[in-house]
Amino acid sequence: MKESEFIEQNKEKWLDFENNLLKKELDPSKTAKLFVQITDDLSYARTFYKNRSVKLYLNGIAKLLFNDLNKSQKKGMAAFANFWKKDLPLTMYHARRAMLISFLVFVACFLLGVVTSMQDKNFASAILSNDYVNMTNENIAKGDPMAVYKSESELQTFLPILYNNLKVDFLTFFSGIFMAIGSLVIMIFNGVMVGVFQYFFIERGLFWPSFLTIWTHGALEISAIILSGGAGLTLGKGLLFPGTHSRFQAFKLSGMNGLKIIMAVTPITFLAAFIEGFLTRHTDIPDAVRFIFILLSFAFIFLYFFFYPRRLAKQADLENITNRTTLVYKPPVEFDPSEIFSSVKIMTETFRLLFANFLFFGRLIFFPAFICAFLVAYNPLNLFHAYENTTFNSDVMFNFNENPFLGILLLFSFFGIGFLSLIFLTRKLTIAADLDSRIQSPPIFRTLFSVFLAALLFSFIIYSNVDYTFAAAQILLPFLIFVACVSRYQDLNFYESISYAAGLIGQSWSKFLFTAGTFALISLIVYSTALYGLRTLFINDALVWALTDDEATATKISFGFIALQSFLSFFLYLCLSIISTSLLFYTLKEAYTAKHLIAKIKKIAVNK
Repeated sequence: MKESEFIEQNKEKWLDFENNLLKKELDPSKTAKLFVQITDDLSYARTFYKNRSVKLYLNGIAKLLFNDLNKSQKKGMAAFANFWKKDLPLTMYHARRAMLISFLVFVACFLLGVVTSMQDKNFASAILSNDYVNMTNENIAKGDPMAVYKSESELQTFLPILYNNLKVDFLTFFSGIFMAIGSLVIMIFNGVMVGVFQYFFIERGLFWPSFLTIWTHGALEISAIILSGGAGLTLGKGLLFPGTHSRFQAFKLSGMNGLKIIMAVTPITFLAAFIEGFLTRHTDIPDAVRFIFILLSFAFIFLYFFFYPRRLAKQADLENITNRTTLVYKPPVEFDPSEIFSSVKIMTETFRLLFANFLFFGRLIFFPAFICAFLVAYNPLNLFHAYENTTFNSDVMFNFNENPFLGILLLFSFFGIGFLSLIFLTRKLTIAADLDSRIQSPPIFRTLFSVFLAALLFSFIIYSNVDYTFAAAQILLPFLIFVACVSRYQDLNFYESISYAAGLIGQSWSKFLFTAGTFALISLIVYSTALYGLRTLFINDALVWALTDDEATATKISFGFIALQSFLSFFLYLCLSIISTSLLFYTLKEAYTAKHLIAKIKKIAVNK
């Protein structure tokens, strides 16, 4: 039997079984009967379709049922212990290739830092800064090369280091959302920096004392950075290689696995910062004790994060281990305007729509951002900046008084992204059964005018330059987007949309504030992550100089990359806000009018 015939013959049974199982509607006798049928079908698929997706699908269903039959909920300390004993190690086993890549990149860049320092005596100053190099040279001259670890009290050392290291770990992880490139960028810089730092002392004949001091805490600290890099690569893998899943499903799985790893990294970073603040300063501890401590730290990382996961995976059923995160097949999701979403559901549906239509929204975000960044960096006719340095951040981007043409650029970018997104979403958010509304979509003119007025009002508030206008514009922005959505979906003019939007928000202002705040925070994280990575890679005397020998051109490239991350972050926020606000509109409208509920009741009455 062909695979297509086998699927066609059994798909109704499988989908019915899956839906009932997820809804917990099966009685025990029927569950046992269907389990036998599913396992029979799985055995058949394993025999005749060994390398086909139908086998993975049936294996996923059988595993769901097996877990349901044999589940024993773990709560409290039992769940906590299970996470560290089984769940995290198996996650590390799945991420083993990402971890290997992270480790090799770090080691290669560590060696690159060493070799470059050997060839260029000024490279250490470029990477570590002149102030740090001068201070360390003074400490060496005083006979205490490791005095930097004793310059502050224990607590004053511990807390800033903990904050900085956690920031690096989480930025390394979240940078993986940029197709894993962001994580690699941060790994490259940290590898080079550690290599330069270590060679700085080797060059001065201080290898052994520097090794014992630096790696007392560095064994855990650097391991945490490498693990964070692996977590970031795991996060980005779902976007780059979705496999047989949808891109959103793959990203959801990779995000869950990466999040588990970064949560495990947090206590290691905490311990490393504690050691650096309270123990590293004691350079009078016998060398043998410190060396053994370093070996034990490395041994712990290797045994728990690499050796134990491999051993645990070998003891388990390797096929089930390999497919433990395989998603059960789900038919394409159709948006239902009659459903009232919770705040969390709006957030998850927003990301589902973003990744399901990534080609459209990706172009809508990247191309305008690239054009804006190019214009700002190239600065034709001196239109876009009246400043001398290479600083570009959100303050500069929204400083329309100093840069009026930048305000015009953002105005039309806002207008274009908002208008095209709403036209696209009008088609996507109409269910297949509601054919009339799809054919009779609202005229474009009112949408065009409303989106332009929303963008113009946002720009004008910032341009007015009264106290707190920038903050007011940012707070008002989600409401302006909501008004534009109301205008599109209700076919109202801008003035009518304001009143209608205010009435809907009044029904559930908490949902509106939650969605607006959540996506503002996400865009801020993206902005901070991109800013850190791009400044690290392109501004701080790094790869940009490999692109050109001309200082003016290098400055423009650096400026362009910093501008790009600002525009990308803002345009991503616009797209996320428009998607989430569209979903929120349908939710609030149904809660306010109960239009679909009333229609269903009338239909029931007619049928009776």
